[in-house]
Amino acid sequence: MQPSQTRLLSWTNYLLSHRVIAVVFTFIISFVPFIGVLGILLAALVTLKKGIVEGAIFTLAATLPYCFVRIAMPNSDAMTPLFIWLAIGIGSVSNLLTWVFAAMMRRKADWSTILQTAALTGVLVVSIVHLAYPDIAEWWFSQLQSFNAQAHTVTEAIKNTANVDMEIDSVKEMQLQAMNTAKLIATGTVVGVTLLLGIWQLVLACWWNAAVYAPGSLQVGLHTIRLSTLAGALFLTSLVFSYLGNSVVLDIMPVLYLLFCAAGLSVLHYFFGMIKTPVVWFWLLLMYATLLIAMPISLVVISTIALLDTWVNLRKKFKRV
Repeated sequence: MQPSQTRLLSWTNYLLSHRVIAVVFTFIISFVPFIGVLGILLAALVTLKKGIVEGAIFTLAATLPYCFVRIAMPNSDAMTPLFIWLAIGIGSVSNLLTWVFAAMMRRKADWSTILQTAALTGVLVVSIVHLAYPDIAEWWFSQLQSFNAQAHTVTEAIKNTANVDMEIDSVKEMQLQAMNTAKLIATGTVVGVTLLLGIWQLVLACWWNAAVYAPGSLQVGLHTIRLSTLAGALFLTSLVFSYLGNSVVLDIMPVLYLLFCAAGLSVLHYFFGMIKTPVVWFWLLLMYATLLIAMPISLVVISTIALLDTWVNLRKKFKRV
């Protein structure tokens, strides 16, 4: 074991064996921007190693700081309250989801089950929101308009100060088109981001667990994600209804694309894992750079790979060399 792994093991064992100190550490570190994620990662690790109830205590300690930050934040017209609440809500709910997913994993659920459960939850949430608030898209449009008006005020001030000539009419037209598109998928995007954050935090916690206690376990789990044929049929049906302009299905698509992109990346990583060369990391970086440059087409390609894998087990078509 390398010195860094030894230090991580010692530190982890210390935290897991000193509950009060670990809970206080989780609560305090969660206030710190960026590195505050260590709090929920420790909570997920505790859930995996010591139990669901124990993990719930740490999850509460990692989530309470969001409430304290909101209480301490003064009301200001310069900031849009919606986006403050969105940030707090996404952070809090994603922490809860990380704990739920970690509890599922402790009960031997695999990554495929966790991802499909997360996507099904997201689909239900978006559907219920549309059922309860049929005009949710217009509500999002009004919120985006409010935010855009504030941004426009700032832009005008900068333009007047810097004496910069801008094509205001063309910019406003582009902004209007963007808002009309965004309002159709806003709810699904917020739900998808929340799910993605919850899953990503679980991945990091599992990396921590694998690095200390079970080397190689995370790679095996992530490389074997394969969705059910039922999920594939749901995705195909949703594509048809979204093409026909169904508002609810359009809003659900970000959640489904998240699910199928995760499964598609699993297939790609499995194939890259078959490459026996020290520079495989270079090819992975090149792949991700290509995917980023080619967005959003790359999302369709990756999702298609995952969709094909639901009926044709692509991994069985190739033998590891």
